Amino acid sequence: MFRPYLSEIDFQSRVLEIGPFTKPNVPKERYKQVYYADIRSTEDVKAFYKAAGWGADPDEIVDIDYVINEHGYADTLRDVEKFDYIVATHVIEHVPQLIAWLQDLSNILKPNGKLCLSIPDKRYTFDHYRYQTTFAECFDVYTRNIKNHPARVLDEVINATKTDPAYWRVNCNDMDALHKDASLFRSAVDLYQKALADHTYMTPLHYSVFTPESFLLILYGMHKLSLLPFRCVEFYDTEENTIEFNCVLLNRPELLEPDTGMMEAEDDNLRRLLKRHQDYYSSPQYLQDQRSHEVFLDIFSEDIARLPE
Repeated sequence: MFRPYLSEIDFQSRVLEIGPFTKPNVPKERYKQVYYADIRSTEDVKAFYKAAGWGADPDEIVDIDYVINEHGYADTLRDVEKFDYIVATHVIEHVPQLIAWLQDLSNILKPNGKLCLSIPDKRYTFDHYRYQTTFAECFDVYTRNIKNHPARVLDEVINATKTDPAYWRVNCNDMDALHKDASLFRSAVDLYQKALADHTYMTPLHYSVFTPESFLLILYGMHKLSLLPFRCVEFYDTEENTIEFNCVLLNRPELLEPDTGMMEAEDDNLRRLLKRHQDYYSSPQYLQDQRSHEVFLDIFSEDIARLPE
């Protein structure tokens, strides 16, 4: 897939790629100072994919340089020189605490360093039927330090479908791909209850699902509450027959301390980007997303009320 930010990374830059898997975007054969990070060691990543049987050849998984501990990137890399770029392809959707994660990454980037994100567009993936993540949800998770997300466990299992960008682009309201097997729903409830009972229980699911619009709205909400230590300097919409959009965030930690001039400038920037997507809000897909979200609210509210302190 076309990832436009890769063309600007020079061969001398210090680059951290998160979750490189079998095909890093920034290969060590070409770049002199690239390092790979994951929450699992090389051996654990290989064992995980071998057990999952997802088709990846464990022997092709690249070696991990930094295994991120439970306290995050800044703690793990506290004695490591900061980076010019961080590249994270199809990573952010797996992060339970999105706001805290972005703030953590800011702390390991140099001033004006760049965080380069490739993000799956839920409309064209197996997340098609799932309700999109909102800023309010992210803020609640951040404020109450929720480590996992039982409602999202349930949502993914019962609503996951096929990844087919060409199909979903012209059949956005098709419900034929919904799961029909009642046993799958019962299994989903079992996993939900397991996550509810044990706040340390984690799965490799998509804790967040996005469209380009919903992601920009999350950034906007973070910015308005001085929670976003970045400026959005590049944004690339999902291209036809692809499943991802791309975003480049410029590290500006001073935005956590509000300054009227800088805040207003970024307000204008994010609003300008959002205006490019106004057609979405009058589309059949938006109405479907709203209906899905309303149906799920009751489950979500009960889940949040029962989460461990």
